[in-house]
Amino acid sequence: MQRKCLLLHLSAVVNTFDMSLTKYIIAVISTICLCSCAMDNTLQYNNVTLGNFVDGGFISDQGLRYNITELSCNQFSDTLKRAMISCDVLGRNEDGGYDINLTGINAIFTKEPVDSTTVSDAEMLAENPINIGEVWYSGGYLNMLIYIPVKEGSKQAHLINLVRNDENAESGIYEFTFKHNAFGEVITSQDSDFITSSTYVSFPIAQLCKKDETQIEVILNWTSNVEKEGILSSETKRNTISLAVERIGYEHQF
Repeated sequence: MQRKCLLLHLSAVVNTFDMSLTKYIIAVISTICLCSCAMDNTLQYNNVTLGNFVDGGFISDQGLRYNITELSCNQFSDTLKRAMISCDVLGRNEDGGYDINLTGINAIFTKEPVDSTTVSDAEMLAENPINIGEVWYSGGYLNMLIYIPVKEGSKQAHLINLVRNDENAESGIYEFTFKHNAFGEVITSQDSDFITSSTYVSFPIAQLCKKDETQIEVILNWTSNVEKEGILSSETKRNTISLAVERIGYEHQF
């Protein structure tokens, strides 16, 4: 059963990194600049990347291995897995990776996708509006920046699922529908006290792909609110986005 809930009240999703989405995407896909700074031997300051904590270290979605030799943030937890981190890259190490000073962590909510032919729970199949700011594939994950209207001060947990449309699926094409159950916390035409809560989410999908598929198409369907004059309304619309994905040699192991 995939009834893992995501608590989306505002206090729980304050982002560690205050940057525009464009800057974030550039930071995620950028490789490390191999130029030493004039003042010391640090390779790069304020490097931001997305990946997983593995065996006490960190592996980025591009397969770069980071060894945490210094820790300048207080959010670190041995149980943390997927995250967006900021770090100072101190230098190369003997293992071919990089030693870093870990300066910031933003935990990423992750959840396994489910197949449409195996799920029947009505709560898991609800499709209340979800507003997606960006979606991309990296490290074997389908990643999203999502926005959900919530009532100010709300403590209501929301249930999300990524459902793969596996019936009669075509080779090399992976179609998903984002399911969101707000448990009644949805905008109506009478409401005026909604605010927008945002967070990053990642769904591991590499295990669904065949190993020899170097290029795939990922299709995502979801229902969103209609925006009018910069304000989300109670009207909804159906959305579809298609991503042409070129899979790299490295993907996180699940």
